[in-house]
Amino acid sequence: MTKNKIVKYAANTALLAVLAAAGIGVYQLGTAPSRDESIKEEAEFQPVELEGDTEEPMVDAGASQVEADMENALEGDLAGTGVMESEAEEPDSGEIDVSIEEASEAGYDGTKTSETGSDLTADASEVTDVSAIAASIPELSFSEDTLMDWPVNGNILLDYNMEQTTYFPTLDQYKLSPAIAVQAVEGAPVIASVPGSVYSIEENAQTGTTVTMEIGDGYQAIYGQLTDLTVAEGDTVEQGATIGYIAAPTKYYSKEGSNLYFAMKKDGEPVDPIMYLP
Repeated sequence: MTKNKIVKYAANTALLAVLAAAGIGVYQLGTAPSRDESIKEEAEFQPVELEGDTEEPMVDAGASQVEADMENALEGDLAGTGVMESEAEEPDSGEIDVSIEEASEAGYDGTKTSETGSDLTADASEVTDVSAIAASIPELSFSEDTLMDWPVNGNILLDYNMEQTTYFPTLDQYKLSPAIAVQAVEGAPVIASVPGSVYSIEENAQTGTTVTMEIGDGYQAIYGQLTDLTVAEGDTVEQGATIGYIAAPTKYYSKEGSNLYFAMKKDGEPVDPIMYLP
């Protein structure tokens, strides 16, 4: 009995081993892909290259795009200054006009027009006009040979005398006389005896409204006892032009009556006006 059990047990064990081996083989056969299927899968995953297709892999294409962008940015950058080409365009018309104005102030001849269409001929004409005015102003020149006009018509009430004293009726005293007093009615016009430039206009207690004119070469002509002036300081006056009118006499000339106080100086020193009057 014992021997039969052992034999039976061995037979069963061998059978189980055979069945196990057979089962493993069948499982492998059932799960392993066939050769045709493997070929088909390889064909599906095989990359296909088309003729004329120049497309590069995505990584390469991305890198190329980045490089292209960087290259474009570098080309747009002006020598590393950070100013792009769009920002480096020419200045607008306002900046151009300012530059032209500066060039005009530096001596630009005014013949070229700006990009805004406005020319510079106006500035040039202004300069020309100023030059014309300057050219029209007579050069002041006076000498001992110069002959002046009488500033007003009338008799001489008081004569010039810086060497001997002269009697002044209103003051009732004798003193030096640095000018002449020419009798004239109130309101009579007073003219410039010679061309000159108005140096000063003053109110003087003795001579009233008094106009001093530079007439050239250190000479001055002085007109006193005036009213209603037609000139101002700095004016250039032509010979024979009216500069004002005879005023009522000041209290220092009340007895002499209305008159024109007329004096001349050379380098600040009185000279005799009669020497230059006809």
